[in-house]
Amino acid sequence: MKSARTFDPAVDDTHWRTLFETHFQNMQSLNAIATMWISGFSKLGMDHSRRPTAEQLTRAIQPYAPYNFVQTSQNIILEQIDWYTMIANYEMPLTSFVRTPAELDYCDEPDIWHDIMGHIPFLAEADYSDMYQLLARTYVRAFEADRAELLQELDFIGGMLIELGLIREASGIKAFGATFYSSSEVFEAFKPENQIAFTKEALGSGESYDRHSFQGKYYVFDSLEQLVELIEDLENRL
Repeated sequence: MKSARTFDPAVDDTHWRTLFETHFQNMQSLNAIATMWISGFSKLGMDHSRRPTAEQLTRAIQPYAPYNFVQTSQNIILEQIDWYTMIANYEMPLTSFVRTPAELDYCDEPDIWHDIMGHIPFLAEADYSDMYQLLARTYVRAFEADRAELLQELDFIGGMLIELGLIREASGIKAFGATFYSSSEVFEAFKPENQIAFTKEALGSGESYDRHSFQGKYYVFDSLEQLVELIEDLENRL
């Protein structure tokens, strides 16, 4: 039986500091950090030595986007409709523990390290936030309309691009997926043989994000604008 997680701020801060120092050395060694993530992270003014609180993050992001981060006592993955409903209302839940350094390769529970480092710096960027709001609102509308085929394509965007996508920048391919900012899966993504140029046909492939193992295949797309156009096309089909 899996041992229960315990909340200890001092231990969490120690793990946070170790994860930050080791993982971002790895990211820098791959030249993987996206310009958009760097810009968003710099706006938040985080102290690298300790886990920020939901209240601190909410105050930090408010000048850039009206998100309210909600600290929960749970470590569960929300159903997609529940997640997107919160995002559409500019809310995002934070789980309650920081993974240990030994879990950097793989952590089988959702943790606050991923929540904060993977998602929130991107949300501080207006263009990304606008894209994510469009995705959330479109998902909610498709769910309410019981449009299974659209939900499948939106799930592909949310999993294979928002969580695990790579983006082309002038200086090379960068990590766009939130997973890469919290996991050593970034090493797998930056093996050229695991990278695939994204085409619109992939949306209907039925591929989904496997949360319990490394994906082993990572789509490279051209720009945030390309992602917005994909979502707008799906919105127009509603």
